[in-house]
Amino acid sequence: MRTIHRFTSAVLMAALAGTLWAASALAGPYVRLQVLLPGESAAPGTASGKTGTPRAQTEGVSFTLTVRACDSGWNLVTSVSDVIQILTSDGSAALPPDAALSSGTRSFAVTFNAGGAFTVFAHDQNDNTIPDGASAPVTAIVLQSFAFSQINQKNQYAGQPMTITITARGPGGVLVSGYDGPARLREITSLGEGRISPDSINFSSGSWTGAVTMYRADETSINRGNVNLLAYLSTAPEKNGSSDPFTVHPGPFARLQIVGPGETTLPGSVSGKTGSPATQTAGRAFNASVWATDDWWNPVPSTDNVRVTSSDGAANTPLTGVLTSNPRQFSVILGTVGTQTLTVADLTNGSIQGMTSAGINVAPSSLDHFVVGNIASPQTAGVAVNVTLRAADASGNTVPNFNGDALLLPNTGTGSISPEVITFASGVWTGSMVFRGAGAGVAFTCSDYSAPPRTGVSNAFRVDAGPLHGLEVLLPGETARGGTADGKVGTPSGQQSGTAFTVTVLGVDQFWNLVPGVADSVALSSSDGFAVMPSRVALANGQALVSTTLYSTGPQTITASDVTQPSTQPGTSAATVVTGGPFARLLVLAPGEYPAPGTANGRGGAATDQSINYSFNVTVVATDNWWNPVGGITDVAHITSDDPLATLPPDQALVDGRAEMPVRLSRGGYNLISVSDVTRPAIAGSSTQVRAISSGFHLEATVSPASAGAGAPFTLTVRVVNDAGSVIREISSMVTVAAFNSSSGRPGAGTLLTRSFQLLQGERSVSETYTFAEPIVITARDDAGNAPATSNTIMITPGTPAAVRLSSSPAWVGGNQHATLTARLVDAYDNGIPDAAMSFQLVTGTGTLTPIDNLTAADGSARADFLSPRTPETDRIRASAAGLSADLDLQTSYIDPSAAAGVLTNFPNPFHPPDQPTTILYKLADQAEVTLSIFTLNGAPVLERTFARGAAGGSAGENAVTWDGRNGRGEVVASGGYVLLLEAQGTGNTLHVIRRKIGVVR
Repeated sequence: MRTIHRFTSAVLMAALAGTLWAASALAGPYVRLQVLLPGESAAPGTASGKTGTPRAQTEGVSFTLTVRACDSGWNLVTSVSDVIQILTSDGSAALPPDAALSSGTRSFAVTFNAGGAFTVFAHDQNDNTIPDGASAPVTAIVLQSFAFSQINQKNQYAGQPMTITITARGPGGVLVSGYDGPARLREITSLGEGRISPDSINFSSGSWTGAVTMYRADETSINRGNVNLLAYLSTAPEKNGSSDPFTVHPGPFARLQIVGPGETTLPGSVSGKTGSPATQTAGRAFNASVWATDDWWNPVPSTDNVRVTSSDGAANTPLTGVLTSNPRQFSVILGTVGTQTLTVADLTNGSIQGMTSAGINVAPSSLDHFVVGNIASPQTAGVAVNVTLRAADASGNTVPNFNGDALLLPNTGTGSISPEVITFASGVWTGSMVFRGAGAGVAFTCSDYSAPPRTGVSNAFRVDAGPLHGLEVLLPGETARGGTADGKVGTPSGQQSGTAFTVTVLGVDQFWNLVPGVADSVALSSSDGFAVMPSRVALANGQALVSTTLYSTGPQTITASDVTQPSTQPGTSAATVVTGGPFARLLVLAPGEYPAPGTANGRGGAATDQSINYSFNVTVVATDNWWNPVGGITDVAHITSDDPLATLPPDQALVDGRAEMPVRLSRGGYNLISVSDVTRPAIAGSSTQVRAISSGFHLEATVSPASAGAGAPFTLTVRVVNDAGSVIREISSMVTVAAFNSSSGRPGAGTLLTRSFQLLQGERSVSETYTFAEPIVITARDDAGNAPATSNTIMITPGTPAAVRLSSSPAWVGGNQHATLTARLVDAYDNGIPDAAMSFQLVTGTGTLTPIDNLTAADGSARADFLSPRTPETDRIRASAAGLSADLDLQTSYIDPSAAAGVLTNFPNPFHPPDQPTTILYKLADQAEVTLSIFTLNGAPVLERTFARGAAGGSAGENAVTWDGRNGRGEVVASGGYVLLLEAQGTGNTLHVIRRKIGVVR
């Protein structure tokens, strides 16, 4: 709290500053501060620089003064922004904080806390040559309260004025006749604050008399009254006073008021209520209250009949009812999204003013269903059309907060429409849709994921097929379904061998829709080579029914191709499983023959020639009438031949409808071999013809597959055959195999897993591996003297990556030297793996590593360049490929790390003192006391230095010292050659004596 002492100092400073000004006339335009109080205005050029008289201020009430930076004529100096301190002669005053002028001026708030006459001062904190500005004296009045005149008439009416006198009072209740300031007025009731007019008054000589009007009625206490008037200072609300209590009655019934949720009645106010109508949900009831009121919205009793209507044509209005209570509640339902209003009117008395509510925001209700925009007809399959879907409430309003997913399910089948899942944004989805399924009444359903789902169905529309694209083949059990992924539904029913059934062939567009009007010629074929069907049929109006008979058992398909328009996509049916009939025949097959169901004799291929007097196997198969094999048969089969000298097998029982039976022919030429059923003689047999020949034998070797990785298994098959290719089953010789490079013919570089084995009944298949990546053939020789065999070529490729091998050339490097690093990715057999990504990483060290290759070459190698640092260190380098890695420690050294002890060198040599020293490097076998001596070529001593055992220069291993080219006297030696002598003295013996020449160039 500043005191009057500061005031005295300020007055003295001002007087002194004025004296100095009068004596010397300062050079700057800013020379003084001006303080303007409320009631005063600036008047530049006048003697005082201002006009007006300060208004009296009230103790405890803040007021605002203005400080101006001025020149000698009281003109504002706008360039000044000094910080100003406010002082006052009221030691208890509340003063503002120091603040800077802006454009030469600033307003400050001051509060006097005592009564009397006071002066306010402005002090420049930045420039002490500026005298403090002093205000004119201003009076502070002590105001404590306000007093109201007595209210004789206790019954007042809303909207009717009442005359009253209010006086300003100081301590002890004395009249403050000097108060000419404002006061605020309020109407206080037991129901809450009311509205009053006027609500602000200005005192003159401490008093105000006038008419006031109250608008809020309060009849809660008729005798005493519950309404008071309150006068107070807005800047100091604690300085107040209230009137005697009285009653305010409402006026006559004059208007209707309608109030909805979110609003609260406020009688006596301008609008009669507070708040804003709450948002309502479409289709959901809410209560609207109707009040009978006077002109000032005070409730009054009434029994009039009223009607509520709405701007919403979908609302449940009009609603009518008698005001039996105040308020009367009406249950309202609004149905249209947007801003709607309610209006109330008096049906009993037309002079009563009605009311229209503020706008009520109607929001959609929760999702009830989906609405699909109309889709024009016809559409073309596969051609996009723009469609809009809305998420709607029960009233059909769009639900803007629905942003979920929905499924689109067409009546043409799953997959016949796209998209099938859509995502709504703000209750709407608009986009392109494609309908693939043709039909006269296509429609789709939109459904969300709730349980049960909310749905919506589109209008029905026609979708026409597109142009002819392909053929579709349908089997019994299948039904065409255009627009779906494969154009059909159902599963083909199985067929009986030899029994006719109907196949349907359709001409379709790219979405499998039947294209009417197509009459193309279509070629038919089947996976059953013995099928019976027309080779060609003609489509009639886009389709044809074809009678088909299949004979071969197992899964069979039928294919249709367009002959008229070959560019039309052919169609192949699904597989239908053909089952055979009952056991009816025995089929005998010679080597080289195979079953051919549906053919005349049931066999395909041709019997291979067999060697005279060497056995071979015939195969006996139980079949149905169409030569389809029948399993489960165990009948005994009997073999006969027209070769009288043939060696025939004993009768043999079939195992699951099959038997292998050995036969040896002795007669050259064609011989008939027949089979019959011993168990059931009625079963038909069959015959085949085999030619017996006399010829030499040879080995035959094959490998499969055509390639294999190193170490991976492949199959080698070796057989003994005659010139007709028939296996000679009576030879079981020992076979030896070897691998050769198929390109060079040289022996293979790898190793075969199996190098010899014995044939069993003339043949043998073994599992082999080979270790070297190269193309090879395998030769086979046997101990029976048969002609050797050479297999087909198999390409052996590198196996699975097994390791990374990392090396450096050279193995070590000097300072600032390059080395080439080579990393090889190899399999378990050291075969390089090509075209693999190889990366290089400097794990530790300060060298520079630069990759040269990022993929391995044909030998599995990739390279990187390494630039060593200038000083010795060991760098660790890592190479990585195929999830494998290898580390290499590469040493940077001045001396070969692998060299024996006793090595001596220096660099550079020659060197150029005094600008450049030379580094002397040597390697000791052990710790030693080392003496380095330098001589001229004539033997004159130049310099001698000694290094202690174990210290730098005397340590085991590599040591480095420098010579700056100076002799023992510190002089730089002359250019020429010098001899360096190193003597290393161990413990009791001399370890090394080494000499080296050094060149000096100055």
